[in-house]
Amino acid sequence: MLITYFWNNWRYSNAPEGQQPFEKIVGLSKYGFISGLGIGTYDAVMLSQTTGFWNTVNCLSYWVVPITAMCATFASVAYTATKIRGKDDYANYILASLVSGGIFYRWQKNGLLSFSWTGAITACAIIKKYGDLNDFKPFPLSTKGIREEYTTFPFDMTLIKDPRGPRPWE
Repeated sequence: MLITYFWNNWRYSNAPEGQQPFEKIVGLSKYGFISGLGIGTYDAVMLSQTTGFWNTVNCLSYWVVPITAMCATFASVAYTATKIRGKDDYANYILASLVSGGIFYRWQKNGLLSFSWTGAITACAIIKKYGDLNDFKPFPLSTKGIREEYTTFPFDMTLIKDPRGPRPWE
């Protein structure tokens, strides 16, 4: 119940930049947590093939903690930069991307890899800010189709219809 509450109600884009910092941090960190958990699970099961509880926890935390920290840092730096500068523009997201790239460098300790990923994070942040300012959606996903659960196929695939008619649950 708590997971669905956070998933449905806490979003990064619910409020304008410079308002509701806790909601923004939680709204972005949940994606970092889920991504880190997925990557860490893949690493623990397929790549590292960990044995034992603490080895699995160590492998998962290697991915979950830094990725979640990068997301929380991005949200908090973007909020702080907006409050200090008083403007909502690309510079806030670029600064937040550079600070998140610093966390990536401390995590991986590889300059070239960190430079590449910081550039990728910056590019994605600029595209996101461009979408916010100009009402552009690079991935136009509607929440209507994503969060619905279908109990049957959307079309009827039966060869012979039931003579008794449809059931109340259909």
